[in-house]
Amino acid sequence: MAKFISSSIYKTYLHPPFRVWMRIAVMLFLWSFSMATTKTRDLVWAADLELLTPRPGVTIIARNPETHLVLRQSGTRETLRLRVEKSEAMLEPVVNMEGGEYIYLHFRLPLKPGLNTFTIVPAGRVLELTYQPLKGLLPINMKSFYLFHQEGQLPESCVDCHDLQMAKTIDPVGLKEQTSCADCHKNLFDRYIWKHSTTVNQQCLTCHQQYVKPWRIGFREGRIDDTCLTCHTGKKIWLSSKYRHGTLIGGCTLCHNPHGGGYRYQLWAEGSLMLCVACHSDKGNLVSKGEDRLPYVHGIILGKGCVACHDPHATDEEFMLYKPINELCTSCHPNLAGVKKGHPVAGHPLETSSRQQRPGRELTCAGCHDPHGSVHQRLLVETIRGGRLCSVCHKR
Repeated sequence: MAKFISSSIYKTYLHPPFRVWMRIAVMLFLWSFSMATTKTRDLVWAADLELLTPRPGVTIIARNPETHLVLRQSGTRETLRLRVEKSEAMLEPVVNMEGGEYIYLHFRLPLKPGLNTFTIVPAGRVLELTYQPLKGLLPINMKSFYLFHQEGQLPESCVDCHDLQMAKTIDPVGLKEQTSCADCHKNLFDRYIWKHSTTVNQQCLTCHQQYVKPWRIGFREGRIDDTCLTCHTGKKIWLSSKYRHGTLIGGCTLCHNPHGGGYRYQLWAEGSLMLCVACHSDKGNLVSKGEDRLPYVHGIILGKGCVACHDPHATDEEFMLYKPINELCTSCHPNLAGVKKGHPVAGHPLETSSRQQRPGRELTCAGCHDPHGSVHQRLLVETIRGGRLCSVCHKR
């Protein structure tokens, strides 16, 4: 009987497959205990770690694809780092200093459009931010987005180290410099080749400080051009022009970076062509390097660019042209200057007060030639084969 019982015990508890499952059970128990300990440790970190800015889950709208993360740490003095999701890159704090009983850690976070996820190591806390690239400040509700100074001059937790008082007077004009802004926004002073004078002279509050009670840093309500024309008074004449570029009405910053830019006039892209096609995407096939590029492109576009013919701000000529169409064309093609008839065949007019194809519009060079580009030689709007170009106006 005893032999039978011991045999049964062996078969049940000491049989090799059972021992394997026992080992697995022990390993799972130890792993779950370790996880519980880790979670407990994370809770301790959470109690010792305070996220000052930005708030988790906010949408950040900015020109530069980066933002600042500020942590306040108490208790343990172990240095924290950030892990960037997907790339697994580790970010070190750019500032690590004591202030009172706390340690303040500043991180510069690189952002990509859409959702960005960062993990604080070793605390294990996850921070998610949404980034929306900003090209201009059209009249939008800025309160819908995260702005550090939106709710006040400075959060109370920052005043241990930062003071936004004006510290220096520029002689002889007596203007006050906001030197303390550069403590956090130094990248706006250093990163650009072409700089706005207000940025160079640290006159930040010329544009930004619009609220007094409570004193906080924001943007002027209404149209952005109202702010720009406060200083650029000579440009107000554009507002009386017959034709005005849409960006001029409330959107100077769609083209010009108010702090500085990598291109002349503080433009964020090359201004004679590439800046234009960023919005006028239907003209992208003029500069494309792919198969969609038009085979015949007006040479001036790849030379002086769009601004050779179009005024980027305002004009009294339709299509934002500097001159009437035929005058503009013959300024580069002088062999046809002053010619009223005889092109492309004898007796054919070069200009009329109206044309059959588009009643109410004058007949100009652009009636037969596309001034930008075409799939046909000589930039014609239609092929000459079979009289198809002529039949556009001369219906059979």
